[in-house]
Amino acid sequence: MITLYQFEVSPFCDKIRRVLHWKKQPYEVHEVSLWQALTQVRRLNPVGKLPCLEHDGRFLADSSDIALYLEERFPTPPLLPKDPVQRALCHVLEDWADESLYFYELRLRFGTREKARRWLPMLAAHDAAPFRALAKRILPRMFASQLRHQGIGRKSSAAVLADLDRHVAAIASLLELGDFLVGDALSLADISVFAQLFCIRSTEEGAAVIEKAPSVVRWMGRVDEAAARWLRSDLRAASGGRRRGVGYGEWLAFLFS
Repeated sequence: MITLYQFEVSPFCDKIRRVLHWKKQPYEVHEVSLWQALTQVRRLNPVGKLPCLEHDGRFLADSSDIALYLEERFPTPPLLPKDPVQRALCHVLEDWADESLYFYELRLRFGTREKARRWLPMLAAHDAAPFRALAKRILPRMFASQLRHQGIGRKSSAAVLADLDRHVAAIASLLELGDFLVGDALSLADISVFAQLFCIRSTEEGAAVIEKAPSVVRWMGRVDEAAARWLRSDLRAASGGRRRGVGYGEWLAFLFS
């Protein structure tokens, strides 16, 4: 059995859930509290990162490493193109999603104390009340510091949205070649970029940018149909369990309800 240790709201955990769904591999979920992330995750993997995947007694961290492991162990259906040039492009787009787009979703969801108020309750949902109260005070400062050091935190909101607009336009241009970002089939590039854009689109500012690009919206629908996400409310128990798949439209409706 595959076990996924995760934060539900993390785009990297969403990425791995979608990879597992595309691979049609059953798995269990263990939702990790913030306190456990700080005190116990390094016992599972020395990197101390989530998602963390357990399979056959082996623990793996980092979403890229996990995805490549799953591709090797479960090669059908494939997530990496056979053509070496397309495979290289897939790698570049995955890395761009993880190392660049990620900071846009972090800025839009957690970049200010006001924005963080909306998302922190979901992030700390499995923690005890005293730690949830402490997290509300500490985490916004941590996120702001991370964003400043990366650089995007030193930009104005208008500049960040202008950058995001260019990124979305670039994705739209890639989609002029076909239904997916690389080649004629779903790949790890699609899932990786989608996972970040999904989080970005869950904010009002991000949704306004993405919805100006109809081809990107349609592509998101195709990716979601191929590798549906899961809702926290579908967990059987806190210790994990299989869940039904739901579309990102339902998730957006849940967020804004």
